Amino acid sequence: MPAHRHRRRRRAPAPSSLPRGPPLPATPDPRSVVHQILADYRQMAARHHAALKDHCDIEGVMDGEFDAYEETRRVTALEADEKLDTFIQLLTDAFGLPDDRPVTVLGADGVEFQVTPSRLDETARTAFTEGQCHALARAVAESTGWKTVVLADRECADEYDACGMGNAVADGLCICQLSHLAAVRPHDGYLVDADGAHDPQDVLGEGRFDIVPMSPALWKLIDTHPTWRDADMPVARSMVGPLLDSLGALPTCTPVKVAA
Repeated sequence: MPAHRHRRRRRAPAPSSLPRGPPLPATPDPRSVVHQILADYRQMAARHHAALKDHCDIEGVMDGEFDAYEETRRVTALEADEKLDTFIQLLTDAFGLPDDRPVTVLGADGVEFQVTPSRLDETARTAFTEGQCHALARAVAESTGWKTVVLADRECADEYDACGMGNAVADGLCICQLSHLAAVRPHDGYLVDADGAHDPQDVLGEGRFDIVPMSPALWKLIDTHPTWRDADMPVARSMVGPLLDSLGALPTCTPVKVAA
């Protein structure tokens, strides 16, 4: 399995917490979700309007300090961005993703893939090996309870003056060494990713990678470092069923001993 360098968007600092409506039930009624979103949006929009009007005269022309006005605009824009993320997550949880049309999945280096949820075609396989392998590995683990591993380069690129990642290290591994994530099928030790199931002995035979168990520290490093793309969990979860169905019966291999 080839290595892939992942990219993730830097998230703006979260604005201060704001009052919210009553919590939604675990399986919310879609109509209730939409009504809650409408109420939350109107509350936010009213506050933003009032905050910006404080910088304007009676005719709506800005008459205060420009820097203060721009700071208010920045803060309100950050909150609106965070709210949009929350609204989309609520809608996704309530309605699910469409399975009759593609949605955009962000891969490595800003590449965009048009992936139809629940359809494990060539585009989906590429998206979930070139930027979103960590999302699929995590989704498979959630569904099956299988362990996850990372294919780690045996040497940090810093030895070649190419890393520059500073102290981005977990479990003795630099962020630049983390190349590809997979789930481990327990009965035979095969590594499962979007391209199928792979004999770990073949991976080790290349002499380039160690197979390292994922730990909370490694997950935290991946989830927070800007060189890794935000995990697209909704689409990844939709691919677990088709992926497991596609595996079929494979010959067993000698269980591999992962690196300590």
